[in-house]
Amino acid sequence: MGAMNNETQPALRRGLNVWDAGAIVVGCIIGAGIFRLSDSVAGHSSSGFMFLLAWGLAGLLSLCGALTYAELASLFPKTGGDYVFLTNAYGRLWGFVFGWTKLFVQRVGTISILAFVFAEHTCRATELAGGPGAVKSLATGGIVLLTATNIVGLRAGKTVQNVLTALKVLALLGIIAVGLFAGKGSAENFQPFWPEWSWNIWHATGLAMIFALWTYGGWENAAYVAEEVREPERNLPKALVFGLLGTTVLYLVVNAVYLYYLPLPELRETDLVAAGAMDKIWVGRGGQVVAAMVMASTLGALNGYILTGSRILFALARDHALFGKLALVSPRTRTPVMSLLTTAALATLLVWTGTLDQIVTYTEIVIYLFFAGTGLSLFLFRRRAAQRSPSAYRVWGYPWTPTVFILMCLAFAINAFLGRPKESLLGVGVAGLGIPLYFFSERRTRRGQASSPC
Repeated sequence: MGAMNNETQPALRRGLNVWDAGAIVVGCIIGAGIFRLSDSVAGHSSSGFMFLLAWGLAGLLSLCGALTYAELASLFPKTGGDYVFLTNAYGRLWGFVFGWTKLFVQRVGTISILAFVFAEHTCRATELAGGPGAVKSLATGGIVLLTATNIVGLRAGKTVQNVLTALKVLALLGIIAVGLFAGKGSAENFQPFWPEWSWNIWHATGLAMIFALWTYGGWENAAYVAEEVREPERNLPKALVFGLLGTTVLYLVVNAVYLYYLPLPELRETDLVAAGAMDKIWVGRGGQVVAAMVMASTLGALNGYILTGSRILFALARDHALFGKLALVSPRTRTPVMSLLTTAALATLLVWTGTLDQIVTYTEIVIYLFFAGTGLSLFLFRRRAAQRSPSAYRVWGYPWTPTVFILMCLAFAINAFLGRPKESLLGVGVAGLGIPLYFFSERRTRRGQASSPC
């Protein structure tokens, strides 16, 4: 039994088409990383070919995840994404623990970080003088404004998402076009293009891919709004797969432009890679131009994470009495108002306190373990033929595609544990707090059932 009577609840509106869902995918993937993390990838690349290969392989590995989620989302076109998949595969407890960890720590932390990056780059792009207080106020304003927009209705939220996603794609296309036609780069920067092949080359490429994969994060967000997508069995797989493929192509070409202007040794030493490349074209102004691009890009990602994050809380609240009151859907706007407000309040609290920044990082190991569990769930559902819809999408390359995704997630989790064992154990502890909360919630549910006149 759910936490609320779903029969009396207004339903979420199916107002997203394939382009809207695709905009969520692309908008949540492209944040600030593509503008600044290429130096870290270059730091583990011995040649131009290996640098570009790391970006391409990272895109292919992410595509394995997107294909896996495409089948799961078509099987369970419900709001909540991973939460729904894990609950159906392993039971209510593990769905609850994932929802607790994903939303109340990792997701609201990501929203607060995106708001910070947006505010910092807004100050730089507009040359506004602002100390920490001004940045925090601007970050809060971004969260409040986008939350209010999404409360107004799904149409308003998706329109903002579509516009901001178009702007960030245009920004990357602008870097490509200006970089290629300005004629101030050099093909010599790609040399040496071919590496001297050895085992160490592949080990270094694996390290480079860790940083590249970070910039691909967020592709799974379309699954969180499955209940609001029209014909989700058909449109969600298209949005996930083609959104990620398009982003991969953009990333490859943009990084080729970076390399066209910055040879590998210089690229490795350039913290803000996009700004460094643009400074070669607009001396003294490139950084400001890129700051404006990052401002628009992070604002689009912020809207996408607010929209989808509130749906995780809505799904959790709909199923569990502890958060039951947060499952309220406005009968007028058909949006999960209380979930949106709660998500915004928690993220704003983090903006002003910053007390959970490290814990957000620590919980990454837990999130990737849950991702691996989500990939494994596909094998379970394939064996449960009764749960398969005739129109459900079937992942290309099964069983190898989900297997690669599972191994990738486990490799990330192991790498995080080996690099920061104490912090990783703390993250496991934070996730573990969800277990007593779950049993407390279940007790409240049983009490409610016992006191019900029905």
